[in-house]
This record gives sequence, C-alpha cells and structure tokens, in this order.
Amino acid sequence: LLKQFFKSAGVLSVRLGDATVEYNKDFKFYITTKLRNPHYLPEVSVKVTCLNFMITPEGLEDQLLGIVVAKERPELQEEKEGLVLEAAENKKQLQDIENRILQVLSESEGNILDDQTAIDILSSSKKISDDIARKQKIAEAASERL
Repeated sequence: LLKQFFKSAGVLSVRLGDATVEYNKDFKFYITTKLRNPHYLPEVSVKVTCLNFMITPEGLEDQLLGIVVAKERPELQEEKEGLVLEAAENKKQLQDIENRILQVLSESEGNILDDQTAIDILSSSKKISDDIARKQKIAEAASERL
C-alpha cells in the first residue's frame, strides 16, 4: 500500500517484508470481506479505493459523481466536502444541546420556570438550534447547486 518502488538491476521492484519482489505495473490488489460494514483505519482508507457492493444505485451514483467532480472540478468537490463536515458538526452540536437540555431537566428540582440557569440554557439552546437550522438550509441549497 505504501508503493515504495525502486529499481533493482534495471527492474522495478518492491519490498515485501524481508523479500524484494519484481513489480508489474499491471498488478491489481483486491481485498474482499464478508463483513456487512467493514471499518478500515484512516491510513488504509486513504490509500485504497473501497467498493461497497451493498450500496444502493443512488449511493453509487453519488460516489461516482463525487469522483468525476473531484477530477474535473476539484474546487466544487472541496466545497462539497466542507458542507459534509459542517453538517456533521451541526449534527454533533444539536446532540450536545439535546443532552444539555435533558441534563438540566433531570437535575431541576421543583418548578423549572424558577430556575434561572435552566431558562438561560434553554434560551441559548434555542438560539443555537435556530442558527444551525439556518446553516443547514443554506448547506442544502448549496448541495443542490453542486
């Protein structure tokens, strides 16, 4: 996977463990698994192309479109990747907000309207949630454009 090729006696070679093996440029390495959703380390995932044969036609279309866009218009692909990362961050923030609200509600004793910190947390959570919803709408519009 590291593709550490070198010339040895005029022949392209690669080191596998302790052995030096002649390398053929037409060589393809395929790995299969019976796992439904295999997880590979990021170091491996970056160096290989993973094909998911359990994918839906729409998912395959999105993947192929992503590959084509990355080759022909890399700036659009970078923007799309940024949108995906932003959407994941927004989802994480919403989950954190939900957890914080549930914690405040569970720790609250008596009438929640009398607890000023709970009211402050709920109002700030509402503002953050509205901001995230607005960002998501913008991201969806941008995603449709891409």
